[in-house]
Amino acid sequence: MPDALADSRPIFMSEVVEFGGAERSILALAHWLHNQGLPHYLLTYTDHCNIASYSKDPLTVVELRPKPGVRSKIASLRRHFAERGPSALNPLSSGYQPALHLTLARERDFHCLMHDTPSLFNDSRSLANNLRIYLSNAIIGFGFRGKGKMIVTSEYLRSECARDFGADAEIARMGGFDGSAPPRIRPSNGKLNMLSVCRIEDNKRLDWILRALAELESAPIPLSSRADWRVDFAGKGSLIPKLKELSASLGIAARVRFHGFVTDDELEALHHDAHLFLMPAIQGYGIPAIESLQRGIPVLLHRESGVSDILLDTPWATVLDGDESNIVSAMNSAIDKVIEGRHHLAPPPSLPTEDEWAERVARLCNWVE
Repeated sequence: MPDALADSRPIFMSEVVEFGGAERSILALAHWLHNQGLPHYLLTYTDHCNIASYSKDPLTVVELRPKPGVRSKIASLRRHFAERGPSALNPLSSGYQPALHLTLARERDFHCLMHDTPSLFNDSRSLANNLRIYLSNAIIGFGFRGKGKMIVTSEYLRSECARDFGADAEIARMGGFDGSAPPRIRPSNGKLNMLSVCRIEDNKRLDWILRALAELESAPIPLSSRADWRVDFAGKGSLIPKLKELSASLGIAARVRFHGFVTDDELEALHHDAHLFLMPAIQGYGIPAIESLQRGIPVLLHRESGVSDILLDTPWATVLDGDESNIVSAMNSAIDKVIEGRHHLAPPPSLPTEDEWAERVARLCNWVE
């Protein structure tokens, strides 16, 4: 097995807890590598969700299963790469913690997909936590003094990596699904179905959406007199009860639906009926916005979502900047475009695909000739 792994491309995720955005990006990369006939494997301490079951192709998963504790985990990494032996195919880490652990394991010249930097973490900012992040950043920065590439999806993350790690990151813009069907034109016709797809947590700013809609509904010309509107929230999370209470207190509960976890078919049905996609959170990139646009759904998003870099000059996207005080005007502008069909006057923006992203990542890692 070690001899085979020496000629295989390692992708390291410290823990596979549940299938989310990072896991999906890894499978997109694995799918491209598989189609090119390039051996690869996913290395992890523990796979809690059977990630191979989500893959389109056979996926080799190597679980180290160390004893609890950081020291045991780092030791298991060292053993793995010692047994793997010398290889020109340097590993690729997926995320912040894996990059930290590979540095502590004394791996050199590894690459990193930096999905999020500390400014995007939803942690408390106590003195002890700030010190921990400062030290971790310094360690990761030390790990990138070699030939390894740090790879990000946006200008925002690139500037964050320069500040936090002193690393000059490369940008590879992530794409959505590789569907061939053209975007579907969906006129409003007196209806306005808005959709948000994410974990229902505080940092997603879904309360901003509810308060903005309540303000638009209480305006001299209520939103409901312009269109029969509703908003759907797809995703599970701890904030659902609190947001339900908020929508009731704002008097808009009848027009707000929380679906919790939805299947792929249910999610596709929600997209099919949607006229506007809402994503006001600050995040490293924002694949849901790409996928909505690919379906022909215009989006409202925050400037500090990395995907906004490529959506500033299209009427298909309304880009919110600043704090909550600006969301009502941004929401009103996005809704006007939908009701009046103004976004249809321009062609949909040119968007990257998963395969284009995966090929760029593989080439940055020197995994292809």
